[in-house]
Amino acid sequence: EGAPQMQVLRNVSFKVPAGTTTALVGATGSGKSTLLRLLFRSYDIPSGCVRLDGVDIATLTQDSLRRAIGVVPQDCVLFNDTLQHNLRYGRLDASDEEVLAAAKAAALDSHVQERFPQKYETVVGERGLRLSGGEKQRVAIGRAILKNAPILLLDEATSSLDSITERQVQESIAALSGTGRTTVVVAHRLSTIAGADQIIFLENGRVAEVGTHAELIQKGGKFAAMWERQLAGEGSSADLKALAENSE
Repeated sequence: EGAPQMQVLRNVSFKVPAGTTTALVGATGSGKSTLLRLLFRSYDIPSGCVRLDGVDIATLTQDSLRRAIGVVPQDCVLFNDTLQHNLRYGRLDASDEEVLAAAKAAALDSHVQERFPQKYETVVGERGLRLSGGEKQRVAIGRAILKNAPILLLDEATSSLDSITERQVQESIAALSGTGRTTVVVAHRLSTIAGADQIIFLENGRVAEVGTHAELIQKGGKFAAMWERQLAGEGSSADLKALAENSE
């Protein structure tokens, strides 16, 4: 796709400690997804650098970098093939047993057993048309579990899911990111990242605020204002307030 023609990010600098979860939040167009793509080196940057364990990723081969990174994208690319083949795309040499274990860890197996008579031999159709939105997300999570990379990049796409499915997918994501991996997540619903070790609020391509959920709420700045708007708009203030209290 090539590099963007306009400068999306400006003077952005932050560190992601190994084994922790960092959430990137902000309004649409603030630079969240661009940052995620830079971490995966979807394109190179004209100035500055991204370092992995102190090494500029521009000096690494694409293969070596991408072996170290697992990605759960906003839109999971699915092939018109079996469910098993689509899961195995995460690691092509994975055994059937490993594929099944990944599906269970991603909370996908129960859906397969209930919905598909042919189980993992079910052909999912063009772009996975036989799968629900939540099932597609679980396939993406299953792939990342199979890959077992030390770094996880996650572009959340749970805002279009119903609340029950969203909660189940979030539990799968938490299980994946909470195993010593270094995780960077683009968050749309702030309620999904209240437990992150570090939250970076982006505005107009710049880092506006950095802190934990509790710190940013106490600060009463831009993140807190966005949290209050979502709290009012989602109509689940009791759940969100409880979540915020648990994150402190």
